[in-house]
Amino acid sequence: MPRLITRGGKCIFTAVAGLLCATVLMTAMPASAQAVAASSYIGMGTTGGTPSGDVAAAIKPVIRSMEVPMAIRETEIDAADLVQVPVMAEFPRPMRIGIEASLALSAQARWLAYTVSEIEYVLGKGNVEVLWLDRHSLDLGARSRQLDFIVADADTFALTQATGLYEPIASFLPLTASRAEDAQSSVFFTRRSRYIPTIAAVGIQKNEIAALSSESLTGWKAPLALMQQMGLNGADALDRTTFYGYSAEAVVRGVLSGAQGVGVLPACVLEMLEREGKISIDRDLSVISPRTDDTLRCLHTTPVYPGWSFGALTTTDPGWKRAMSSILYSTNSPLFGGEWTVPAVNRAVYDLFYELKIGPYEHLATWSLERMLRENAEFLAIALLVAFLVILYAVSLSVLVRRKTRQLRRALSERQMIEAEAAQSRQHIANLERTGIVGQMSTIIAHELKQPLAAIVNFANSLNRRTKQGKMDEKAFTFALGEIIAQAERANEIVNRVRAYAKHDYPPRKVTDLYDVVSNAITTFRRSRQTAADVIVRVNKGSMAEVDAWEIELAVLNLMKNAADATSGVDSPRIEVTLVPVDGKTWALSVTDNGPYLDDEQFGALFKPLQTTKGSAGMGLGLSIVSSIAERHAGNITVERNGEAGLRFTITFPRLAHPDGELADEMLPPKMQIYHGTPGAALQPAREVDESAPAEQQTGLKPKETQVHGL
Repeated sequence: MPRLITRGGKCIFTAVAGLLCATVLMTAMPASAQAVAASSYIGMGTTGGTPSGDVAAAIKPVIRSMEVPMAIRETEIDAADLVQVPVMAEFPRPMRIGIEASLALSAQARWLAYTVSEIEYVLGKGNVEVLWLDRHSLDLGARSRQLDFIVADADTFALTQATGLYEPIASFLPLTASRAEDAQSSVFFTRRSRYIPTIAAVGIQKNEIAALSSESLTGWKAPLALMQQMGLNGADALDRTTFYGYSAEAVVRGVLSGAQGVGVLPACVLEMLEREGKISIDRDLSVISPRTDDTLRCLHTTPVYPGWSFGALTTTDPGWKRAMSSILYSTNSPLFGGEWTVPAVNRAVYDLFYELKIGPYEHLATWSLERMLRENAEFLAIALLVAFLVILYAVSLSVLVRRKTRQLRRALSERQMIEAEAAQSRQHIANLERTGIVGQMSTIIAHELKQPLAAIVNFANSLNRRTKQGKMDEKAFTFALGEIIAQAERANEIVNRVRAYAKHDYPPRKVTDLYDVVSNAITTFRRSRQTAADVIVRVNKGSMAEVDAWEIELAVLNLMKNAADATSGVDSPRIEVTLVPVDGKTWALSVTDNGPYLDDEQFGALFKPLQTTKGSAGMGLGLSIVSSIAERHAGNITVERNGEAGLRFTITFPRLAHPDGELADEMLPPKMQIYHGTPGAALQPAREVDESAPAEQQTGLKPKETQVHGL
């Protein structure tokens, strides 16, 4: 028989093979071309419709079936396992089913035998012709339309489906998966050892990999795609691989013997060998990078792919298609390993083709100018556009340079005048800033120094009067001098602090007991103010915080002075200072008075600088200073009405838990101390009140004298 070879669209033939080559070319022509050919030959086209159809019908290739695989012959199927499915179909000839023979070498061969037996059982053996074909024969039979149905692996069927001649009617779903798209995969394994290599390290040495067949989807193609994704060259991987045909046991022996370092098998084959007692996975092997992100329940390393496909010729009798679909969807036997289900999506298979540059993406493996232009058309268009814009820019730039040069000469003459004006403006702004700083410092000094200087003047006048009257009491004289020194030191500290603020040089904070800080504020308030208001203090010892003690004392003192001014002239005036923990991280320091009611306008202007409710006696800086102190301590100050009379100012800032105390104990209400005020006189000594005692016992408590710096 003459030999026919096609390469690049040209036919090389010997002897009478020219006729065969012409026939093949005519078969590949489109219908319009065939119609033209039909009109070109007189007396031809009467059998096949066209001259080429007549020739193709005369030399239709003969598809020869292989011997029934041993795994199919050895599978025993009891008639009780077969299901009678009611179908209606006419058989003018036996339907031809082409099956990819290599499927019988897989772990699911029993299912293939069961499917064939079920089809023959329902339709009758005389109406079914099963052909066991290799991949080449299966492709030839499909393209020549000699097969009514085909059963093939996912990659083989995807290539056949791409021709448009066959359509899927069912996909195989094994018991080891929950979806037909997750039906099969591949597993990488090594001999059991402490070191388990990664996929990227596979195939370092010659003959490092053991595999089944280079044509198998899960036996080689899927593992090769994964190795290429990990950076291993496909040609190098092929050179470093030993193929053992379809003998899974030989692959395992090659790895266990050390002939190859890494084995590659379809998923579920290792489990099948273990069930047969031929290996122990846990004892003998180590699986490389097993996956658990899909529904396949066998050890596997590569992504999952759809199962086998059962397809039908698009021109097959619709009655045959319905009958075959009814039979396939009725087969569900756990005994034989699975079921046929609706066709799976072949997206993963086409991704595999793209990765390996085979099938519909085979042209990507070779370079061509036409493909390069087609694939990079967008980039080339952008590059040409950029080049055009660059040239256009260069031409326009030369024109703009001349124009801008003229403008620049004019601008240079104006620049000197602008710079002179800018220098004058900067000098003016600097003068204003210095004036503002000096003015601000002056107002702060005037506000804060008023009290200590007034105290110094009062004590000095008192000493002067006693000297003139001849009343030289040494104890009173010593006390007055001590107060003058203390107030002078306080005035000096105020000046130093204001200078430091002007230079943004703030003193460091220290961990301090707020009990002592509030005590000092109360003492200073008693020395510098005369008020008729009772001062109620609720502060516990051991109330720790990291603060600037002087600033917190200043804030409390300012709030108390404001409260004293607010309660002047009211019945039963009262000032309350309270320190309580809001939670484990925050203190709340409150100063409350029962002064007169403020309307909304006065209430909204409390924190505005230079605005005061005291008339000509106030400067409007006290609350502004307190607000700045709270902000510097990572806190804030709030104000609210104290019922119908007075206000409550609250400063919050971070707290430190007492090292010897429990949070539950620290959250208890603090004990109350009362300083009784007398109109026109200094505050009286404090007395401590136990609020848990009865009211009659509280009123009967004796006053408790406090020291100079204590509560």
